[in-house]
Amino acid sequence: MTARGTARGAAALALAVLAGAMAGCAGDEPALDDSAAWRTSRAPVATEGLAWAAGSTVHLADGTTVDTGTPVRAFLVGGDGVFFVPAEGDDDDVTFTDAPLWFAAPGSEAEDTGLSVAGTGVAVSPDGGALAVLDADTDEGSAVMRLFDLSSGKETTSEDGMDTSGIDDPVDHLLEAEVEILGITDQEVAARVVNGDWAYDLATGEGRALEGEEPPGAPADPLASPDDSWRIEQRDGLRDVVVARSVDEVVPNTGTARWTLSRWLDDTTVVGVAVDGPGDGDAVGPDDTLTLMTCDVPSGACELVGGTEGELVHLPLHPGATGRFDLRPREAS
Repeated sequence: MTARGTARGAAALALAVLAGAMAGCAGDEPALDDSAAWRTSRAPVATEGLAWAAGSTVHLADGTTVDTGTPVRAFLVGGDGVFFVPAEGDDDDVTFTDAPLWFAAPGSEAEDTGLSVAGTGVAVSPDGGALAVLDADTDEGSAVMRLFDLSSGKETTSEDGMDTSGIDDPVDHLLEAEVEILGITDQEVAARVVNGDWAYDLATGEGRALEGEEPPGAPADPLASPDDSWRIEQRDGLRDVVVARSVDEVVPNTGTARWTLSRWLDDTTVVGVAVDGPGDGDAVGPDDTLTLMTCDVPSGACELVGGTEGELVHLPLHPGATGRFDLRPREAS
């Protein structure tokens, strides 16, 4: 088995296609508990820096941990804690639809939000203040954008861009459109919906068609840093580098012979996997160990993330990026 299909494959950026129905129909939305703790934030958690989950524990960047009570399949940081989708048995595929969305805060038991989501149909704003759910019903061929202000508890629903009146077969059209959230900022969420690509104001729900405009919050190049100054260059032999036009390439100082780089945490921090052991080239064997790491650019200094070695690790969901790193020991071939 090669690391292209293991360490790097697990960390490679990919979009999961919305292929099934999400629970909640645009015309018959499920009733939610307006008084639920997740609806109104009182002690917002930090959203900056590296957050990761292994098993039933989410580790926030400031050292805070959140016990979800069950293994995590995917999560997002927002409000007073984390929104998460529980793993279903041994099924840890990052592609999912119609999955229950739960919420847990530090020191509190997890609660079901009452929402059902797809991996490509849910997002939290970078500041953690808003939750967006693209609620699609493939039985009727309808969809609606649901926006939650996690400070006030206000919910806003928008059907802008969801008009099916001129579509002969709304169900078939919805499936072919592959509706999904494309990106999110602190002000807007962008999505591919029934009538094309639209952006929605997080405060008002007002939508606007994106005609030739890049979707807000969507990375044009997932291997490029957010400010587009640097780019990950993935190379053979598990020795990735970071390159820029103005300076020589940056070789990460990982303390190991091999490593992979896969996504950016911010303008100067890249996330990857350190590979230690007797293996060679792209192959990862049962005697090799994999550990999540972060590296600084341009210094190249890297830091291993304690507690991730040999684990199935999840990073927060983000449009256009998988949050799953399979660092578990490989079986002998």
